[in-house]
Amino acid sequence: MAQFLNSNKEFYWGDWYFKSHVMADGFDYKAHKRELAAYYEERGFKVSMMFDDYFSHLNGIHSDRYLSMDVYYFYVIPALNRHDFKDAYLDKNIYSILFPDVKQPATIVKNIHGHFYNEGEEISIDRAIEIVRDKGGEIMIKPTVETCNGEGVEQITDFDAGKLRALFNHYALNFIVQEKVKQHPDLQQVNPTSLNSMRLYTYRRADGTYEFLYPFAHMRFGGKGAIKDNVSQGGGTCLIREDGLVDDNVYRFRSMKVSSLKEETGVENLVIPNYGKVIETLKRMHSRLPYFDFVGWDVTVLPDGEPLFIEFNLVPSVEGPQMMAGPMFGKYLDEVIERARRVDCVKMQTYKKTFDKGSSFYLHMQ
Repeated sequence: MAQFLNSNKEFYWGDWYFKSHVMADGFDYKAHKRELAAYYEERGFKVSMMFDDYFSHLNGIHSDRYLSMDVYYFYVIPALNRHDFKDAYLDKNIYSILFPDVKQPATIVKNIHGHFYNEGEEISIDRAIEIVRDKGGEIMIKPTVETCNGEGVEQITDFDAGKLRALFNHYALNFIVQEKVKQHPDLQQVNPTSLNSMRLYTYRRADGTYEFLYPFAHMRFGGKGAIKDNVSQGGGTCLIREDGLVDDNVYRFRSMKVSSLKEETGVENLVIPNYGKVIETLKRMHSRLPYFDFVGWDVTVLPDGEPLFIEFNLVPSVEGPQMMAGPMFGKYLDEVIERARRVDCVKMQTYKKTFDKGSSFYLHMQ
């Protein structure tokens, strides 16, 4: 009986995650579930051909190299990125410190671990309320840690001091208040109500070179009337070609239907403004993240054509890219999997301790 690096428990978790978050209802996932991908089997991993079966139905690309969810989340990500460091870096409140020379949404007030800040100085909640109230206009509030898919992102519509205090108390800890982004009109036309962003990926190889992972870059736009570009909640996503041209095919999670951007929005032949500068900016930014070799970047473009950094993700989803463009990492997959194979696994008893204000840690008892 073959011995695999990924356990049966991990294998079944990967299948469950895929079926729960990505796969369309009614798809016959059992047709190829028991077939193993030869590419991964040769490298010590157990991966079902179910992934090829599903993804190839959408993109027409048959391959035994599609990453399964368990191999990606339990082996690839920890091999490329310092998993134990990621939470600190993912606090959106420190973006201005990491990338002070890169354009970002204008910040009005920060809440970091329960403390309010404005322009680097600690302030009281009363002062924070006053600043936001006086600012007025189109203002967004969002959590800064432990979030994904636009969770908790809202527009402030009532600037009454009492309502603002209740709102701040509701968010409680670790959030940021920013001016609403004015995006380039070419991007805004796709959906006028949402911030239509791009998700791009950079990979730092073992030799220290930085690679932009084409063809996995894609544009995301929100559903009708939405303020979030959330693909899993009504929005759509399209591949971006190497020259910045946005593909017409629109993909969505949990759907086998590939629709048309032109038919849905009336937009065709959309080219991302200043796309080359966007890519070069992200590769330069990646060099400031020495603990992380694989990063998913969310960016848009301002009306003047300048790139605007929104956030980065150190555990970026690869389900969408594989759905549109084939096996993730493309020509770099061999070296990525080789890095993921260099793992030691020790079974131990683990306890998790959680404290007020969100602090937690794992205690390992052998």
